[in-house]
Amino acid sequence: MILQRLASSIRKQDWFTVFIETLIVVLGVFLGLQVNNWNEARAAEARKAEIVEALVTDLKDATNVMEQAAIPAIEAGLADWEAAFQRGETPAPYYFRMDGSDIPPNTWSVLQQMDIIGLFDPVTIFDLNMYYSEMDGVGRKYIRYVTFVEDDILPYEAGDPGYFYTDDGTALKPQFRASMDRLREWRGEMSRLGRWANCLADRLDAGTHPEMSCLRADPSISAESLLALPQPETPHDP
Repeated sequence: MILQRLASSIRKQDWFTVFIETLIVVLGVFLGLQVNNWNEARAAEARKAEIVEALVTDLKDATNVMEQAAIPAIEAGLADWEAAFQRGETPAPYYFRMDGSDIPPNTWSVLQQMDIIGLFDPVTIFDLNMYYSEMDGVGRKYIRYVTFVEDDILPYEAGDPGYFYTDDGTALKPQFRASMDRLREWRGEMSRLGRWANCLADRLDAGTHPEMSCLRADPSISAESLLALPQPETPHDP
């Protein structure tokens, strides 16, 4: 109807009416585009809120597993082994095995399929990529560790405890001492990942645009420490 009136006004050379009708068309198109943009923005914000909630849940779940289950169990187990060894006993090497799957879910792969790049600032994307990449790497280390446990410790645990010790019985054989050392290292890596996950969860909850990544904000999880994680100081076999 508007276009018909506009054409009629042009034939009549009614320029004022032409201007008004043209203005109405332009405003109508503009408002339609704006409403569409607003709807898309609201949908994007709602999608981002759902993804943030899922991310925070995943990060906090990982932290709970580390801080409330894995790390306390490892520390208690190592302490019990050390106490028994100091009493002159020859306990089998302490090992740690998790219930269920030995590896965490591949969360980052799922997030990439959801195309989250445009939803977060570059620092947050960098942090999430680095965190989940490091989580995957630490998980692979655990697989190597637990494979040794299942192949070289569990089959002999019920037998002669002297199997795990040197001929004079004063120290664990090198491969079993190394296995416990790897567990101590893994405990330290899990602790660092827990602090990292907490930092990410807090920033996602706050919805801020950080100036630095969680990786650089915490000196204990610097790039250098991720490349060469120091082993926590613990007593060694005499």
